[in-house]
Amino acid sequence: MKNKIKIFILFLILIFTSCTNTKEIKREPHLVNSTNIEKNYSEENESNLDKYFGSNEDPWEGFNRRMYYFNHQVDKYALLPIVRTYKFITPVFIQNRVTNFFRNIKGINTTANSLAQLKGRKAMRAVARFAINTVFGLGGMFDVASKMGMPKPYEDFGLTLAHYGVPRGPYLILPLLGPSYLRDAFGLGVETMTTRAADPYRHMELFKINSIPVTVLSGIDRRKNVKFQYYGTSSPFEYEYIRFLWSRYRKLQEETGVQFF
Repeated sequence: MKNKIKIFILFLILIFTSCTNTKEIKREPHLVNSTNIEKNYSEENESNLDKYFGSNEDPWEGFNRRMYYFNHQVDKYALLPIVRTYKFITPVFIQNRVTNFFRNIKGINTTANSLAQLKGRKAMRAVARFAINTVFGLGGMFDVASKMGMPKPYEDFGLTLAHYGVPRGPYLILPLLGPSYLRDAFGLGVETMTTRAADPYRHMELFKINSIPVTVLSGIDRRKNVKFQYYGTSSPFEYEYIRFLWSRYRKLQEETGVQFF
């Protein structure tokens, strides 16, 4: 009798084990399919975001955050006080002339990069605008070309590299200059040399665009025209916001060739 009971219990155990394994086999394909769907959906969303906004890769985030804080300190205790003093002692009329002058200088790089991208019409517009403002606008201090209805083309070497398929590379916070990408930082160095070589004011023996006084004045003017303050959003995610917005801004520049500020 005892042996029959043991056999019966053993038989029940075998049946229960077999049913459990069957359920697991039936459930596994469903779990695998669900996981694959979620993975493909996530990858597709990431691909679409990267396609429009560009990749937000930030492998140097530790360095970038420290540089972001460094720029904040320099901006707070040095640049902004200098800008406030400049605005206090300089008439608005003179400030506008200085702004126009430095914006006109950008026509040199726009012309060179338009030619590098084989955009002949855009290069002609850029050089015509630069020539008109330089000759009739007293060296670029008056924006005569805009009053004539001429467009404001824009290109830089970073956009030229993007035109030929060079990726942005890692996100990078530059000292004093702020957000950039590795590709654009390299392009900035190339543009500095281009401006120095093609400097029309140096060839006329007036002054050098890359001289220290002119460079300092350019920095003051640029900071005056950028309405941004570090940690002014009071958000713990300000760094991420700036990184995202800069990515979108450069993406729009790549598509439109327009400088928005």
